Amino acid sequence: MIPLISTYRSIRFLIVYRGLLGLSMLLLAAIMLSLAGCHYPTDIEHSLDKIKGGVIEVGLTENPPWVIRTPDGPAGLEPEIIERLAGQLNAEAHWHWGEESDLLQALKERQLDLVAGGLTQKAHLSKDAAPTKPYYKSHYMVGFPSSIAMPDSLEDQAIAINAVNHIGKVLRDKGARPNLKTDAKSLAGTDGPVAEQAWWLRAHGFEPGPWTLASDKHVMALPKGENAWMIVLQRQLNSYPDIERRLQQLEANE
Repeated sequence: MIPLISTYRSIRFLIVYRGLLGLSMLLLAAIMLSLAGCHYPTDIEHSLDKIKGGVIEVGLTENPPWVIRTPDGPAGLEPEIIERLAGQLNAEAHWHWGEESDLLQALKERQLDLVAGGLTQKAHLSKDAAPTKPYYKSHYMVGFPSSIAMPDSLEDQAIAINAVNHIGKVLRDKGARPNLKTDAKSLAGTDGPVAEQAWWLRAHGFEPGPWTLASDKHVMALPKGENAWMIVLQRQLNSYPDIERRLQQLEANE
């Protein structure tokens, strides 16, 4: 005969177990219903839904070869990427030219869907916009014309750079003597070593050496909270073929 106390404990265990099981099932059902009502990722302002079969409002700032302003409309790497995406979405790109600060303000006020212009990943950009993840990394290097043998170091080397730059200090730290050039034409026409982005150097016949001075991470900017639109654009940026070669081609044709 089973003791009465054991029977009582068994019954209480079953009641507690079934109660917990029932509660777990209720919680699971609530979670499933909640997920069924969510369509992540979503856009706060439904940007992607509006763009499909419609218009992409694009802000552009001139910055060859990323964005080139021509009488026939925008050219360059980033308009090419955007045009390809617009075709995939059965949409039309409307271009709006302006200064970067003005375009980012318009983006913040949701007058634009996208801002491009060779933008780089910077802290201030994230204050007003949602930058994409970097889709290309430019490396600043020292290049030499074929007529000059590449040295073992940059010590005491006179190296041409743009007058407005962020690599002069790095060159001086390596013992080099920066030689400031006022424009891109005079920089490209120098007969000595030049410090610039690797694609630029190759486009102008310079062979990059082993010295990487700095790097820029390139992004585009979207309104904050437009997650579905961000994912579609990011996939397009990440899948664009051979950006390095295309930049060289565009720069060589300038």
